[in-house]
Amino acid sequence: MIFQNPFASLNPRKTIRQILQQPFVVHKVIDKSELYSRISELLGTVGLTPAESFLDRYPHELSGGQRQRLVICRAIALRPRFIVADEPVSALDVSIRSQILNLLRRLQREFNLTQMFITHDLGVARAMCSRTAVMYLGRIVELGPDELYQNPLHPYSKALLSAAPYPHPETRKRSRIILSGEVPSPTDPPKGCRFHPRCKFSMPECASVEPNLVEVAHNHLVACHLHRKSSR
Repeated sequence: MIFQNPFASLNPRKTIRQILQQPFVVHKVIDKSELYSRISELLGTVGLTPAESFLDRYPHELSGGQRQRLVICRAIALRPRFIVADEPVSALDVSIRSQILNLLRRLQREFNLTQMFITHDLGVARAMCSRTAVMYLGRIVELGPDELYQNPLHPYSKALLSAAPYPHPETRKRSRIILSGEVPSPTDPPKGCRFHPRCKFSMPECASVEPNLVEVAHNHLVACHLHRKSSR
């Protein structure tokens, strides 16, 4: 797991050496004599070099970007196949975000990792992910490859993408979709389709029957009664 806040996810009373030793000690995968070389190798992998200058420091002595590199270092320590990255760059300065994203992409290739990347930033999601799932009130409403950004099908996906800033607005006109109503409580969501109270395409069955994800194009799925009818 790579957490959103690198400072809160690290024990302030432990040194970097102690933090990185813990996975190996708990799981007993290597001898104690190998700990130093393995930890030094990990620190070099995430760009915290020379390792000797970091091992006996505490998290508060690192910058925000360095702390997040340490969290990533801990996450890959036991060579996992799957990592959950929960908003891993949202707490960082903009100048540091690209460095961390490039690091995650490099590790993905080198360690053959699968990453679940959770983010509110559509640009980051598109850059990092081969498949994107759009969620509303805890349910996936659309799932697809890069085509999702070019041809969104669910009304909520369309509204999200219409709100994303475009780097060259003078060359491309975009009509903003403004949703009506308030976001319902996640603990007491509407019956049927959870988006129907704010959807201008809502039909009577949307208020009573929750739609399932249906494949409407190759690897492109959408949970919407409107598209379920058109795909029959």
